Amino acid sequence: MSDQNLVLTLTPDVRERLEGIAAQLGRTVEECVQLALAEFIENWDDYMRTVAELEKGDEERPVLRAVND
Repeated sequence: MSDQNLVLTLTPDVRERLEGIAAQLGRTVEECVQLALAEFIENWDDYMRTVAELEKGDEERPVLRAVND
């Protein structure tokens, strides 16, 4: 699979902050955006898989109760 381009519009503030972070890390802005997107996708993918498993309701889950409940 070949790489594909994506046009991204940023506010000047976000662009400036991103450029500053990229410079501190010694990475390009593109590398930082790719890393951020990869983390976003991984987090939401995990979340949605977890929600889907919970919605199945196939297994019993223990219920913890506080003392005096």
